[in-house]
Amino acid sequence: MAWRNALELYLRMAEKDPADLHARQRVAECYVKLNDPVAAEIWYKPLLNELGVSPSVKYEYAEVLCRSSRYNEAKKWYEEYQAAVPNDPLPKDKIEFLNNLNYYLKDSLLMKVIPINLNSTHSDFGPQYFKGGLVFVSSRDLELFIKRTSLASQHEEESLLDLYYSKKNTITGDFGEVGLFGGGNTKSMYHDGPIAFYDHYKKAAFTRNNTRHGKSAFDSSGRRNLHIYFAEVEHSGTLRKIRPFIYNNDSSSTAHASFSEDGKIMFFSSDRPKGYGGADIYFCTNQKGEWSKPVNAGPAINTAGDEFYPFIANDSTLYFTSNGRGGFGGLDIFVSNKRKGKFHKAFNLGYPLNTSFDDFSMITDSVGRTGYFASNRKGGVGLDDIYLFVSDHYYIVGQTKEFGNLSKIIPDVSVYVVDEKGVIVDSTRSDADGYVRFRLPHDENFSFTVKKEGYDILEDVGFSTMGHHYGIDSLAFPLWKRELFAKGKIYSNESHEHIQGSFVLLKNITDHTVDSVYSDNGEYSFLVRPNKKYRVEVHKEGFIPDGFNLNTKDLYKGELLNDIVLEEVYIKKEVAKFSYNKFDVPPESFPYLNQIIRTLKKFPDATLSINAYADSRGTKQYNQLLSDKRAEATKKYILQRGIASGRITARGFGEELILNRCSDGVECSEEEHSKNRRVELKVQQPQHPLE
Repeated sequence: MAWRNALELYLRMAEKDPADLHARQRVAECYVKLNDPVAAEIWYKPLLNELGVSPSVKYEYAEVLCRSSRYNEAKKWYEEYQAAVPNDPLPKDKIEFLNNLNYYLKDSLLMKVIPINLNSTHSDFGPQYFKGGLVFVSSRDLELFIKRTSLASQHEEESLLDLYYSKKNTITGDFGEVGLFGGGNTKSMYHDGPIAFYDHYKKAAFTRNNTRHGKSAFDSSGRRNLHIYFAEVEHSGTLRKIRPFIYNNDSSSTAHASFSEDGKIMFFSSDRPKGYGGADIYFCTNQKGEWSKPVNAGPAINTAGDEFYPFIANDSTLYFTSNGRGGFGGLDIFVSNKRKGKFHKAFNLGYPLNTSFDDFSMITDSVGRTGYFASNRKGGVGLDDIYLFVSDHYYIVGQTKEFGNLSKIIPDVSVYVVDEKGVIVDSTRSDADGYVRFRLPHDENFSFTVKKEGYDILEDVGFSTMGHHYGIDSLAFPLWKRELFAKGKIYSNESHEHIQGSFVLLKNITDHTVDSVYSDNGEYSFLVRPNKKYRVEVHKEGFIPDGFNLNTKDLYKGELLNDIVLEEVYIKKEVAKFSYNKFDVPPESFPYLNQIIRTLKKFPDATLSINAYADSRGTKQYNQLLSDKRAEATKKYILQRGIASGRITARGFGEELILNRCSDGVECSEEEHSKNRRVELKVQQPQHPLE
């Protein structure tokens, strides 16, 4: 990693042989490592048209263009690389980010980014809170006599990295004099830092170059890797009982520790084998004083690129740095939120926290809405500077998708944010990819609702920013397509014909709402929602209201067909039962018929409706004839007892209106069939037309 020395040698090779594509590409890479994107672009651009050059040049050139904020050009070359190497997952997220770049730029006024006064003309980064101040990493040189320089640094005057401390003035907010952390008693001959504290600052884990027996240890490629070391921390800051992390290994780097609030979980970065790419974020759990084997944090966080500097806040918010996700250029800071024990998709924290320069090593205070990070952006005093950030908003990225098929995006959906008082506080429309973005003030409760023709949201989506640390979270807005209907026809029990001019009510028992429709053709149709309980009722003057209950649990599409039969209003009603295949009135039915006769004599203006039925056995033609005979036999019985023929209407309906499941082809008992062999008699008051 001696980029400055390597650059000099590669420049000589390229000057000696301009056709040496390997040397020319390495010159460009060295300029990237030395944070000189202008020079890197000059060397990359001619390589794009060279035959035989690796397709990776297109990707690397796009990365350099992002460092110069030339995002439209960068997108073109990411797409060129994606076409050349379709199996590489890196460019997809980069292109998606650039397609939505305006969303990550628009909220710049909602965060303050402030340089702090402890920065030097050198590299300062990796801040950590410690007893009213900050411990941080710096390449500044406070040695008077022994000078230790790094071949990997951007400038030859940079010293090896060490840990420094500065106490913060609680009144002015400024930082005091900077000194070596712990008095420099634990300095090594190599790089030291960054550090992370736990157990109330009594213990720490810090990063240091791999050493063995006090000497630098190299891997098989000659690289000096980074390792994590544990230590106990004295009140003065001195580190003692230093011991290596059990899962360090010579062939890879293990660095950048961060601890959960209780110190039981340690996150770190490592480029050990079987990861997702370069360096990944891992975590270990302390079990009875021993650290468990490292577990990769998974694809929601890690990429084929590099992930560094994890910082776990409130045990559920993980900040980290990456160059493998869509970003502004260089290193950007991301956040992933843990829900139900699992970290979810990471999001770029946006501008001005992130820029086209390197932005990394973020920490937050206990409240989580202010903190520090490092950046080599323009306007600083050194190579890397530490900045204070203050934010008063939380960010939401939502996506409108189809319910039951979340892979299907639904664009152009109106999404509304509603506060606890029911007031709409913000709204927008989802873009072509279904995305919406909102900024929400902290410590409030909100709900989201949507509107789109032909769609509905089954339940408003709630979200609370109470106690949230600064960051971004994602929400899915599943839209249910309106394809579930309650339909049916309305019949008269007497005529079996459609009843026109009725009112049909749909009572939503779950939500205590009512919908209604006027049916002028004897039919009804309602849109109903899944997982609700309903009552459908029909009202018509001269008929007894009737209806049915409907439960749409786990039903999302289709037509729920239910016909409704209304009975006309009556004075008296009786039912006479008949024997199988018989039409003579059985003696056991005489008492019911006599009740009807007495009622007719009591109400001389009343009329009688006789409706006769058969069970389903036999042919429909035979059953129709049988029911006609039952109707006539019943009418004859009434006529013989002095009731005028003009007051009686008698009809047979065959096997229509079966009262139970015993329709054609269904095996039923004799008792079940007997319920359908009946004659219904109703005494009704005549309807007089209005004059």
